[in-house]
Amino acid sequence: VAFVTETRRASVSSVQRKFRIGYNRAARLVEQMEQSGVVTPAGHNGNREVLAPPPPRD
Repeated sequence: VAFVTETRRASVSSVQRKFRIGYNRAARLVEQMEQSGVVTPAGHNGNREVLAPPPPRD
């Protein structure tokens, strides 16, 4: 969740690359974030918007 809120990128492929995990696992993580209200459902073009605010900067 921290990666997605910091980078504002909620794609399955970006999660895959960052954590070096397979597609199925990354897709499951993004779906869980969607169910938790962190990201929007995929739009008609597959993009998701990050709803959660970025973490505060120290």
